[in-house]
Amino acid sequence: TVKALNKADYVIANSRFTKELAIKIGVKTDVIKVINPGCNYPIPINEDAKEFAKKKFDNFSPKLITVSRLDGRKSHQNIIMTVKNLLPKFPNLKYISVGDGDERDNLVKLIKELNLDKSVELILKSTEQEKVALIEKSDVFVMPSVVYKKSVEGFGITYIEAASYGKPSIGGIYGGEADAIKSGQTGYLCNGNDLNALYDTLLKILKDDHYKKLGVNALEFSKNFNWNKIVKKYIELI
Repeated sequence: TVKALNKADYVIANSRFTKELAIKIGVKTDVIKVINPGCNYPIPINEDAKEFAKKKFDNFSPKLITVSRLDGRKSHQNIIMTVKNLLPKFPNLKYISVGDGDERDNLVKLIKELNLDKSVELILKSTEQEKVALIEKSDVFVMPSVVYKKSVEGFGITYIEAASYGKPSIGGIYGGEADAIKSGQTGYLCNGNDLNALYDTLLKILKDDHYKKLGVNALEFSKNFNWNKIVKKYIELI
C-alpha cells in the first residue's frame, strides 16, 4: 500500500493528524496534501422539526448535544458523569445524545444509576431534519472523542456541521479535531478520558454564556468548509 501511495502525484489527507499517520507508515511527506472534508450544512429546517426540537429541549438551559453513534470512542459515559457533576451549578441543564450503538444498554443503565432521567435523553432514532433542528436549538456540541480499540477521530465533520448552525464544540485531543475546532475560538479541545478536564472545559464554555461568543466565531469558521472552497483546493492540484 505504501509503495502505491508513494507512486501517486498526491496523497490527500483529511487532517494534519492523518498526514502525520501517513508519514509514520512511510508515505513521503512531499506527496501528502491536507484537504479537510467539505460540509453540506447548514440546510433549511422545517417547522415540524423545529417544533420537535423545541419540545425536547423545552425550557431547559444550558442545552448540550452529541450527534454520533453510541460507541466507546465518543466517551458518552464521561459526558453523562460530567453532566451529573455540573447539575449543582446548572440545575436546569439538559443533555441530548442523538444516535444508537453498542454502548446503548450501558448508558441507559448509567443514566438510571445517576438519577439523570430528567437531565439526559438518548434519542436513538431521528430523521435528518430532527437531528439538525436539535443542533440548531442547542447551545454546545459535545464530543470529546478518545482512542478506543485503536479507533480514533480522523477529522470530525460533525463539529463543522454544528458550527454551521453557530454552535461551538468540545472535541478530543487525540485525533484530527484540531483542524475542525480552533481551541479557545470556536470551542475547546480536551481529554475526554479526564473527568476533571471535561468538567473544567464545560464550565468554561457555559460560564457567563461564553458559548454565545464562541458560536459566532464557529459560524464564521464553518464557511471555510463550504464545498465550493474545498473543491477549488482539489482543482489547484490538477
